[in-house]
Order: sequence, then C-alpha cells, then structure tokens
Amino acid sequence: ITISMGNSMTLTKVCLVAFVAQHQINGAQSFLSPHPTPSIVKRQNHRFSSTLRDLIESSDGSREERVRVPLNSVKSNLENDEQQQQQQSSQQQQQTIDTTIDTTTQQQNNQQQPPAPTNPNGIPKPKPLVSSTHEWKRLQHHANEVIAPSHLRTMIQDPNRCSSMYATHDGVYFDYSRQQATLETMDLLFDLAEKRELTQRIQGMFNGEKINFTEDRAVLHTALRASKEDIGTVFVDGDDAIGEVHDVLDQIRVWTDMFRSGQITGYTGKRMRNIVSVGIGGSYLGPEFLHEVLKTEAEGINSSLGYSLRFLANVDPIDVERTCADLDPEETLIIIVSKTFTTAETMLNARTMRQWLWDFMGDDIDVVKKHVVACSSVSATENVKEFGIDTENYFFRFW
Repeated sequence: ITISMGNSMTLTKVCLVAFVAQHQINGAQSFLSPHPTPSIVKRQNHRFSSTLRDLIESSDGSREERVRVPLNSVKSNLENDEQQQQQQSSQQQQQTIDTTIDTTTQQQNNQQQPPAPTNPNGIPKPKPLVSSTHEWKRLQHHANEVIAPSHLRTMIQDPNRCSSMYATHDGVYFDYSRQQATLETMDLLFDLAEKRELTQRIQGMFNGEKINFTEDRAVLHTALRASKEDIGTVFVDGDDAIGEVHDVLDQIRVWTDMFRSGQITGYTGKRMRNIVSVGIGGSYLGPEFLHEVLKTEAEGINSSLGYSLRFLANVDPIDVERTCADLDPEETLIIIVSKTFTTAETMLNARTMRQWLWDFMGDDIDVVKKHVVACSSVSATENVKEFGIDTENYFFRFW
C-alpha cells in the first residue's frame, strides 16, 4: 500500500513498511529456518482492537538501548490543566469528524453498486481505490490536521512513543520513532491495512494464489527460499512450485560439480576455466551482486582459484573486445541469462560471443552445445534450441 498525503507521504510509507516487513517474515515462517517470531512492540495502555493486531505478539517490553529524552520537569499546574483541556477539546473534535466521515461513507455505501466488472478471462478487477475508503479519509484528515502542523522535535519528547515505535527480528533492530508519526498514526495505518486485507494477501502470495491479476499469475519468488521439507505444500495449476525449484537446484549442483571436476570439457577436450555471463538488467546485476559478495569471502576466494568470471551487458564492440581480449575460446564457457531469450541487447551479445567461438574453433553446432549454457524460462525452450544450445543438459529453467 502506498499512501500519499502531501508532506506526510514519507512517514506513512516508512511506518507501513515496518508493519508489512514483520508480516512478510511472519507469513514466511513455513519456508524459512526456525527463528524467533518477529513482533511489533505494543505500547503501554494502548489496545489493538482487531483481528490483524491480535496476530502481532507483544514483546516483554525490554529494550537494549532505551531512548533517553530529557523532559522539561519544570511545568506548572496551570500548563498541565491547559494541556488536559486541549486534549479533551481535541477528542471532542475527533468524535465530530469521525461522525461526519461515517455518515458520508455510509451514504456512499447505500448507493446501488453495479456488479463487479471482470477481465475477459473472468478474473475480478481490483477493488475500488484505497483513497475512497473511510480508513483512508481518517488517515488523510489526521495527516493534515495533526501531523502537518507538528514538529518531530516535539514528538520525540514523548517517552512512551519513542519506546514503542520500533521492531526487532533475528538480530535486526528497526527504529522508526524518528519519523513524523504518532501512535495514533500507527493505529490508523493498521486500520487501513486491515481494510485492504493485507495479511490475507500476504498469506495468499505464500500459498501460491494468483495475486498478480493483470497477468493471472502467482508470485512465486517466495518459493525460491523454501527448503526441501516444504515440497508438496504449494501448488499452482496442479504443479508443485517448490518441487520444481529444487529440481533445477539439484540439476545445477550436479552440473557445476561435473564442470569443476573436469568431467565437462570444451569442444576440443580442454578443461574450461573462463566464464562469461551475458545478460542485461536484473539478469546481469543479480549475478554480479552475488559475485561481488563471494569474491571477498574466504570460501569463495579458495573455490574460485584458477577460474575467471566476467560479465557482458553493454552493447558495445569495444566492451566485447575487452571482455574477450585475453581469453582462450577453447577454455571459455558462455552463460546466456534471459527469461524470454528474446531480449534485444542480450541476444545481440549472445550472437557475437557465439561467432567469437566459431571464429576460433570452426562453424560447428557442437561448438555451441559444448560452450554455451542458457538460463531461461520453460516457455523459451524453442528459442534456446534454435540458438544451438543443448536443452537436455545445458539449459537451466527460470521459475
């Protein structure tokens, strides 16, 4: 959920992210190794009033580094009385506002609504915009009337607020008390999240439901983190999603072990020690990010001795020449990463690298079968085969 309320857009997004992150982790527990259940701290004397909040476990209230805020201890009784009067007046105003909003929303709901429209494939279209809900209107009024005129310097002088607005999980400590939000802001955000059935949507994602209604697809990146023990728990169109993931992971394990042991060799029988990864966007940045992490890690350093890994993403002959300048084609493996195997930039570089191999070892289709690997989706199998790649042994499916 993205909330835009003028100057308070940032604070509401950050606060809601804190809430969403907790429930994404909570919903993923069946897929992850055991960890302490994440929790959002309940504030003292503050009641969570609905089902969604009941899902959030309260902590013991301890905090390793409790916020220490100097308070002005020299306040007169007159000032305290004035504050109490202001609070009572504010509560009365809020009750009036809530009554007005409730009346307006009820009038809108009483209007006869046409049947929910559907897409051609029968899938219901999304619900009305979140900005039309009662919960949004209350949050918007709160942002304009309470948050906008307030200053963070004043908010952080509330010790109850500062000691409540944080979350912890698995050694990660997230303090969002330095955002321009109050405990009431969090309540209103919870109300909005409940209205939009956020918890049910998150659980639906983990269960393999087709929450991507525009493409009628499930969102299965969560299955990539699932263990083998979870095989058989998530099915999409009759297919075991987690089982498919581990089938490919097992295939990668067997293939890479054979590659590193020298059982897989190049066209001329030489052992391959150079790898060039061809891709663009996420197909380039993801692998390179992992490479950057592992190349400074002790086991990664030892395991990579004697091998070189390079990335080719730029559609530029000079970049291609720099990548291949000191490589022996007979000892080089090309990995083409493309979900559809039709990405223009990737396929141009792929054809260039294929020609580079042919220029040195002859125009033989077996050169491609021995030196080129594809990472692509099942729907691109024919494209991979037409390129000359061995789809039985050198093809790793995207999920």
